[in-house]
Amino acid sequence: MSLKTLTAACCLAITAMPAVADEVWDTPYGEVVYLADEFGSAVLSFTNIDGTAAELVIPGLAGNFDDRGVHEAYWVGSGALECEAALARPGGFASLDWGRAVISFDDPAFPTSFTLTLGDCFYPLAYSIRAEAR
Repeated sequence: MSLKTLTAACCLAITAMPAVADEVWDTPYGEVVYLADEFGSAVLSFTNIDGTAAELVIPGLAGNFDDRGVHEAYWVGSGALECEAALARPGGFASLDWGRAVISFDDPAFPTSFTLTLGDCFYPLAYSIRAEAR
Protein backbone atom coordinates (compact mmCIF):
# COMPACT_ATOMS: atom_id res chain seq x y z
CA MET A 1 0.00 0.00 0.00
CA SER A 2 1.40 3.39 -0.94
CA LEU A 3 1.84 6.21 1.58
CA LYS A 4 -0.82 8.23 -0.28
CA THR A 5 -3.34 5.36 -0.05
CA LEU A 6 -2.52 4.76 3.62
CA THR A 7 -2.93 8.46 4.44
CA ALA A 8 -6.28 8.59 2.64
CA ALA A 9 -7.48 5.47 4.48
CA CYS A 10 -6.48 6.93 7.85
CA CYS A 11 -8.23 10.23 7.10
CA LEU A 12 -11.39 8.38 6.03
CA ALA A 13 -11.37 6.30 9.24
CA ILE A 14 -10.97 9.40 11.38
CA THR A 15 -13.77 11.32 9.65
CA ALA A 16 -16.17 8.35 9.72
CA MET A 17 -16.28 8.40 13.55
CA PRO A 18 -18.13 11.29 15.22
CA ALA A 19 -16.02 13.61 17.31
CA VAL A 20 -16.72 13.19 21.01
CA ALA A 21 -17.55 16.88 21.49
CA ASP A 22 -20.09 16.65 18.65
CA GLU A 23 -22.43 14.59 20.81
CA VAL A 24 -24.84 16.96 22.53
CA TRP A 25 -28.33 16.28 23.81
CA ASP A 26 -31.04 18.58 25.16
CA THR A 27 -32.92 17.91 28.40
CA PRO A 28 -35.43 19.95 30.41
CA TYR A 29 -32.48 20.82 32.70
CA GLY A 30 -29.95 21.85 30.05
CA GLU A 31 -27.40 20.24 27.77
CA VAL A 32 -25.74 16.87 28.09
CA VAL A 33 -22.29 16.91 26.47
CA TYR A 34 -20.02 13.94 25.73
CA LEU A 35 -16.82 15.23 27.34
CA ALA A 36 -14.22 12.49 26.95
CA ASP A 37 -13.23 8.87 26.92
CA GLU A 38 -11.23 8.08 30.04
CA PHE A 39 -9.93 4.69 31.19
CA GLY A 40 -12.46 2.85 28.98
CA SER A 41 -15.41 4.93 30.18
CA ALA A 42 -17.41 7.60 28.39
CA VAL A 43 -17.78 10.76 30.49
CA LEU A 44 -20.76 13.07 29.89
CA SER A 45 -21.56 16.35 31.63
CA PHE A 46 -25.14 17.20 32.55
CA THR A 47 -27.27 19.26 34.92
CA ASN A 48 -28.97 17.11 37.53
CA ILE A 49 -32.61 17.63 38.49
CA ASP A 50 -31.54 19.72 41.50
CA GLY A 51 -29.89 22.19 39.09
CA THR A 52 -26.31 21.33 39.98
CA ALA A 53 -23.53 20.29 37.61
CA ALA A 54 -22.76 16.57 37.38
CA GLU A 55 -20.82 14.10 35.29
CA LEU A 56 -22.01 10.70 34.13
CA VAL A 57 -19.46 7.87 33.87
CA ILE A 58 -20.39 4.96 31.59
CA PRO A 59 -17.85 2.12 31.89
CA GLY A 60 -17.17 0.28 28.64
CA LEU A 61 -18.82 2.88 26.38
CA ALA A 62 -15.62 4.74 25.39
CA GLY A 63 -15.37 4.94 21.59
CA ASN A 64 -18.65 3.07 21.06
CA PHE A 65 -20.68 5.02 18.50
CA ASP A 66 -22.65 2.25 16.80
CA ASP A 67 -23.52 -0.48 19.33
CA ARG A 68 -25.27 1.31 22.16
CA GLY A 69 -28.08 -0.09 24.25
CA VAL A 70 -28.68 -0.13 28.00
CA HIS A 71 -25.61 0.56 30.14
CA GLU A 72 -24.97 0.62 33.88
CA ALA A 73 -23.28 3.85 34.96
CA TYR A 74 -22.75 6.21 37.86
CA TRP A 75 -22.88 9.97 38.30
CA VAL A 76 -20.80 12.37 40.40
CA GLY A 77 -22.21 15.80 41.15
CA SER A 78 -21.49 19.09 42.85
CA GLY A 79 -24.69 19.36 44.88
CA ALA A 80 -25.30 19.14 48.62
CA LEU A 81 -26.29 15.45 48.78
CA GLU A 82 -24.10 13.75 51.34
CA CYS A 83 -23.54 10.06 50.73
CA GLU A 84 -21.65 8.06 53.36
CA ALA A 85 -18.46 8.03 51.28
CA ALA A 86 -16.95 10.11 48.50
CA LEU A 87 -16.80 8.87 44.90
CA ALA A 88 -14.78 10.24 41.99
CA ARG A 89 -14.91 9.84 38.26
CA PRO A 90 -11.70 8.69 36.47
CA GLY A 91 -9.30 11.63 36.43
CA GLY A 92 -11.91 13.87 38.06
CA PHE A 93 -13.14 15.33 41.28
CA ALA A 94 -14.38 13.43 44.35
CA SER A 95 -17.74 14.27 45.86
CA LEU A 96 -20.27 13.16 48.48
CA ASP A 97 -22.95 13.87 45.82
CA TRP A 98 -23.21 10.77 43.58
CA GLY A 99 -25.32 7.79 42.68
CA ARG A 100 -26.08 4.87 40.41
CA ALA A 101 -27.43 5.36 36.90
CA VAL A 102 -28.70 3.46 33.90
CA ILE A 103 -28.55 5.01 30.43
CA SER A 104 -30.93 3.56 27.82
CA PHE A 105 -30.24 4.64 24.24
CA ASP A 106 -33.18 4.65 21.79
CA ASP A 107 -31.11 3.29 18.88
CA PRO A 108 -27.72 1.59 18.68
CA ALA A 109 -25.97 4.17 16.48
CA PHE A 110 -24.92 7.81 16.85
CA PRO A 111 -26.83 10.12 16.92
CA THR A 112 -29.59 8.81 19.20
CA SER A 113 -31.64 10.06 22.12
CA PHE A 114 -31.68 8.36 25.52
CA THR A 115 -33.32 8.14 28.92
CA LEU A 116 -31.11 8.45 31.97
CA THR A 117 -32.44 6.86 35.17
CA LEU A 118 -30.71 7.95 38.38
CA GLY A 119 -30.58 7.18 42.08
CA ASP A 120 -28.79 8.86 44.96
CA CYS A 121 -25.88 7.14 46.71
CA PHE A 122 -26.61 3.40 46.90
CA TYR A 123 -30.37 3.96 46.98
CA PRO A 124 -32.65 2.56 44.25
CA LEU A 125 -33.01 4.36 40.93
CA ALA A 126 -35.74 6.93 41.57
CA TYR A 127 -35.87 9.61 38.86
CA SER A 128 -35.14 10.04 35.17
CA ILE A 129 -34.01 12.61 32.64
CA ARG A 130 -34.99 12.43 28.97
CA ALA A 131 -32.28 13.59 26.52
CA GLU A 132 -33.03 14.36 22.88
CA ALA A 133 -30.20 14.18 20.34
CA ARG A 134 -29.44 17.37 18.44
